Amino acid sequence: MTTRHFDAPASSPRRAFTEKRGRHIARIAWLLARFVRREPVRYEPYKQRFGASMYAFRSDLTALRKAGIYRGTERLGTRSDAS
Repeated sequence: MTTRHFDAPASSPRRAFTEKRGRHIARIAWLLARFVRREPVRYEPYKQRFGASMYAFRSDLTALRKAGIYRGTERLGTRSDAS
């Protein structure tokens, strides 16, 4: 779509991707902060804060696990951390 044909500016997929990525990083940073402070990590506060789905919650936990981040000798994002 161009302005010549529809009298509207062309959309910017790059900007939408960047904004989505920024929200993703903010959610992971929030989860990481809770892990480091040894606070419980539950879906309800996550959803209330970010309005994100259970799928996004699990995806963010998976990203932390794949990053191999540890708290002492304990790997973050294990079942004992997340509810």
